[in-house]
Amino acid sequence: MALAGIAGAATVAISTADFGDQPHEFLMRFRKLVPAKMKPELPKLVAAELTASQRKHGYHECNPADPIGLGPYDPYRTIRARGRMLIPQKGGYTPDMGFDVLIHFHGHEPVRKTLVQVARGITFVGIDLGIQSGPYMKAYQDPGTFQVLRDSIEQALREKTGDSRAHIRNLGLSAWSAGYGAVNEILKLSDHGVDAVALLDGLHAGFDPSVGGMPSKLRPLSGLNIEPILNFAWQAQRGEKLFVFTHSAVDPVTYPSTTRTADFMLNELGIPRTPAPESNVPFALTGRAEQKGFHLWSYTGGDTKAHCEHITFIAPIVRDLMEPRWDTPPMDRNVPFNKAPKLGPARAPDAEAPTEPTLSAAMDDYASPESGG
Repeated sequence: MALAGIAGAATVAISTADFGDQPHEFLMRFRKLVPAKMKPELPKLVAAELTASQRKHGYHECNPADPIGLGPYDPYRTIRARGRMLIPQKGGYTPDMGFDVLIHFHGHEPVRKTLVQVARGITFVGIDLGIQSGPYMKAYQDPGTFQVLRDSIEQALREKTGDSRAHIRNLGLSAWSAGYGAVNEILKLSDHGVDAVALLDGLHAGFDPSVGGMPSKLRPLSGLNIEPILNFAWQAQRGEKLFVFTHSAVDPVTYPSTTRTADFMLNELGIPRTPAPESNVPFALTGRAEQKGFHLWSYTGGDTKAHCEHITFIAPIVRDLMEPRWDTPPMDRNVPFNKAPKLGPARAPDAEAPTEPTLSAAMDDYASPESGG
């Protein structure tokens, strides 16, 4: 809107100013600086916050409400690699049938509840494999697993559109909590065309194996176990990729927290953190580190709800960073909204049914030394 105002003011100035003996070519060159037709600015969609009434009825950060169901998306499609896929009912693709796709690991249903409220046109794939990072790591240690997932996504896009040209145009990975294990393994061998990574309070460096005999809070860290993600963050720092890492102040004690991991990452990359103004609100932002495509956001809160609050941060990441970076084609949000189904385990025809994790179970296990986050 501000840009449109500037353009309008400049047009008025051209029409009313006295340029004296300036030639006609001068006016023509000046007018080229002001677009003849401004691209309309789409309204920024905002996810609904929990109300006091909803909290009284049992909703909270780890059990979010679901105000619009699947919204402007088609019903879930089950794909291989134990995934569920949401494709826009109408739109969301380029003239050559390119779709922007986000694959999310761990807690995909709560993430979906926020994402559908703010997304411009991104296609969403959610995968849950358990309540610890181990199953996510194990599932993607075979380099063929992720390719199978990509192929099944594109097959679903072709089935939806009836067009053999349908394909993934831009690809992002996101994860909450333990899901970072899948992202780390996927990036280990190759970035597989991944342009963006978002980690929601889920990334844990390891303790330096050469140093022992001291309390865990003082023991130095090593980035060997998360080297693929560190390398991706370094590419984002150069502006080649998009990387977002949010962290709370939860301390699992028996392994490095996301806070210590964030500090370690910033030190490795040489990126300063800018403190945020003090705030008394729950789960307040305490600082940011931003450099080109690299974004690290630090928050207060050391309990389970603080950890779950990071699920909602998918909104600014998708709306303000991913989709603008990709110029994601808009979907039609004026279609009749679809309701969200009651889900059982996601199961492809050739896959064993996994145990469907719940956020409460995930949080019960969060402080377990075996969980890895």
